[in-house]
Amino acid sequence: MKYGRLYILLFFIFIQCTDIKNTKDENETSVSDFEVKKQINVQNFFNTLPSATDIYEIIQQSRLNYNPDFLNNPTKHKNYSLEKPRALNLGVYGTNLAISAAFNQVQESMLFLKCTNYLAQELGVSSAFDESTMNRLEINKENRDSVLQIISQAFKKSDKIFSGNKRQQLSILMIAGAYLEGMYVAGEYILSKKEDTLAVKTPLNLYFQQKEALSYLLELLQINMEAEEKNLIEKLKDVHRLLNQSPASIEQFINAHQIVSDLRKQIVNVY
Repeated sequence: MKYGRLYILLFFIFIQCTDIKNTKDENETSVSDFEVKKQINVQNFFNTLPSATDIYEIIQQSRLNYNPDFLNNPTKHKNYSLEKPRALNLGVYGTNLAISAAFNQVQESMLFLKCTNYLAQELGVSSAFDESTMNRLEINKENRDSVLQIISQAFKKSDKIFSGNKRQQLSILMIAGAYLEGMYVAGEYILSKKEDTLAVKTPLNLYFQQKEALSYLLELLQINMEAEEKNLIEKLKDVHRLLNQSPASIEQFINAHQIVSDLRKQIVNVY
């Protein structure tokens, strides 16, 4: 397995399930400063991630092993009882849904779909993951490209509903959850090969390249920071500092991945 390719794949999966762009309705006459800043940073954030064309070619050429142990437990979704943990884990499970779909794990995909559907209902964005969405996914479950497109549309709709209800912060937390899950899963694959200097060279370089995307995510989080997000922001700043150090080394990666792992553990275990 080429772990560098796997890392790019995981970030492509992430961009597919959270490629959200805010658009102004025809009858909307003004957009808040917050919304403008958010839109710019979301665009900049996704512009730093790999393109779909390159990734599809990599998928076809690579033999990738699906590892469910790297994903969040699908039986935990009903434990999330607070609004912000629900938003963060909607992003986490959305990434898990896309990863399992990309690996053609149909049964696992259906489990993660139930997780996202439940959290979306609890957050008031149920129409993004309604019966129609579930039916489309069921019909297209053997077509990876269609499934990823349907997931992407569902998350775009979630963001639009959040923004329309003046709950943009939940949309940003959803993006943060998806980003951290992508970083975590990719890091776990890299960590499993950390003793092989040649094998980890490419994935390490790719890992450290994510500093630009992280800088835009930090901008998003800080636009409307609240006290409870302070720890998340400070820890992500620590990751950003490590990714900015040159030259990239396995030691820096391990330190960065430990922070990401701790944050991810906190997200998936806070109810």
